[in-house]
Amino acid sequence: MHSGELAEWVAAVAESLSVVVALFLPYYNSHKEKKLKRRNVKIVIKKMTERAIQGDKDGVEHLRSMLTNLFFNNLDSRLEDIIDSGQQIYEILNNNDHPTKDEIQRIKDLLNQIDKK
Repeated sequence: MHSGELAEWVAAVAESLSVVVALFLPYYNSHKEKKLKRRNVKIVIKKMTERAIQGDKDGVEHLRSMLTNLFFNNLDSRLEDIIDSGQQIYEILNNNDHPTKDEIQRIKDLLNQIDKK
């Protein structure tokens, strides 16, 4: 094999790899962005729920507004499941000023479900 042919092969492989990277990099970045968004939503739901359980009415209201905003700006089916669980938490907290032990246990179960998603 001549050195010219080897160089052409190396150049062809490098071009092919660059095309593959250029095609799939946006998908990879989108995946990472969605994953980060889901993580951040989980953290906010947990923090607002903890505040609401401690009696902070602003926590309940912040949870509602965040869930509403996410619902209308959501394009991710996995995030939709997280939002649905958050909505169930909000409904429990919104119905009572002081959740019962059973309701607090239901909230904890929902938060555990959110962690698994």
